[in-house]
Amino acid sequence: MPDARTHDAITVISGVALAPITYLAQARAGVPPEPALTATGLLVIAHLVSGILFSPDLDLDSAIDDRWGIFFWIWRPYMWLVPHRHRLLSHGLVISQLLRLGYFYGVVIALVWLLTWALGKIGILLPYSHVWITETLLTVARNHPRETAAVLIGFCTGGAAHTIADWTVTGGKRYLRRVGIRIEHDYRDHDAWSARRSRRTRAWQR
Repeated sequence: MPDARTHDAITVISGVALAPITYLAQARAGVPPEPALTATGLLVIAHLVSGILFSPDLDLDSAIDDRWGIFFWIWRPYMWLVPHRHRLLSHGLVISQLLRLGYFYGVVIALVWLLTWALGKIGILLPYSHVWITETLLTVARNHPRETAAVLIGFCTGGAAHTIADWTVTGGKRYLRRVGIRIEHDYRDHDAWSARRSRRTRAWQR
């Protein structure tokens, strides 16, 4: 499989390619230029964020979770529960991306609720921020359906670009084996992951 830098390049190139395609598709559908440009920008940004920060390779201890710095730990439960390269939960085209987004939302809501509860125990009363966050997101989605759809589609395409690249490499290996050339499956150089490394020195610790 391609390494992290190659996947990043694929994410950026595919994001750039999606920009004119998205804009022209909306123009043909009769969307005015300004909202079409906004939706296009949101889709490309979501595509890049998905591919670079919410990569399918968050299901293993890799260079990807290092990008979260001191917050790398929020992906540990996801990493333990989701099998690497699972076709539905990890390296799918749609469901796996939405699963990671939903997981991140759940973690944020849980942390906000925990903070509110802890402060309440020492006499600092705050409004139910986790409820406010959810209601705000739902209101934005209702009031801006086109922009919301653009973000969700971009988030899915960002992860899908990674998955398709992996499938292409895997398919290439299978083709080579058919003609007598065998390439061993090896994760040792995949996103700088090492099965032997129990404790990893992270960029923020150096």
